[in-house]
Amino acid sequence: MEYLGLDLHGIAELVDVRGRKVFSRYPQHVNDAIGHTTAYQLNCTEIRLVPLSDCFITLESMGHRHMSKVMVYYGDYAYPEEFLFTKEVTIPIQIMKINGNPLPKSLERPLDFSSSVVRIMISSENVLIKTISGQYRLPAKDEVPILKMMAYGTSITQGYYPTSVDLTYPNLVAREMGADLVNFGLAGNAKCEREVTDFLKSSGKYDIILLELSVNMLMMGFSAEQFRERAEYLISELKTHQPKAKIMCLGVLPFYGDYGIVGPRDVMVSDPQTYRNILKEIVESFNSINIRISILLKRVPSVI
Repeated sequence: MEYLGLDLHGIAELVDVRGRKVFSRYPQHVNDAIGHTTAYQLNCTEIRLVPLSDCFITLESMGHRHMSKVMVYYGDYAYPEEFLFTKEVTIPIQIMKINGNPLPKSLERPLDFSSSVVRIMISSENVLIKTISGQYRLPAKDEVPILKMMAYGTSITQGYYPTSVDLTYPNLVAREMGADLVNFGLAGNAKCEREVTDFLKSSGKYDIILLELSVNMLMMGFSAEQFRERAEYLISELKTHQPKAKIMCLGVLPFYGDYGIVGPRDVMVSDPQTYRNILKEIVESFNSINIRISILLKRVPSVI
């Protein structure tokens, strides 16, 4: 969405929280319906702009449990510094040059983003834009990748406090494929609620969709039948409303539940392999070349 002449990439709405306009990756009506707060955690979102002069943007942290962290990319080039802050930080943004000279044509767009596009990547709880100075504009359509990708899943998809926001698996996949990623992962959630599905299916036009479904449902006591119903609705609606998209479904990733271990807060009424089998059946029932599944089987320890 556009805000203050900036592109807030991966942000759906500004939500009023205690009198302040907070960035949210989902619309407020969806947040209210699912009763979850990770939509306000901005992991894997970006503030994008093209500077026309030296600019300075001051961000204010709303985090309480952790420091806020951002890193800056100039197109596909990482600026060699991360910004860690607890209250606020001012980030200098300059027109990219090498040794004080404009970029040669060969380096203006070596990969998929134009080097003119500054991407402030956020890896934290919510931050606010306090001030911005200088001249800048929105990135043009031909300055960002044409290929569009969307990801939905649990914390491993959202990238909940990764060591570096650009190293989450959706970011790595998008970079390898030359795609522009929007990440709608929900740490501690990803329960395939109908309201979430109805938002995702119309949130943009995508060429690739990654769905990681969903260890959190398993650990929160959703039965196999409930998982089937919700996952089937999600995939069916995305297939209908995103007819050109290639949909990749990832089954429950290997975890301690594969070995019969149940955590103190877990309520499991099914098992990982049953969930994986159900997802495989759903995908196969569509009989579509545009819907694929990846099932990672649990590792069986060697017996010596």
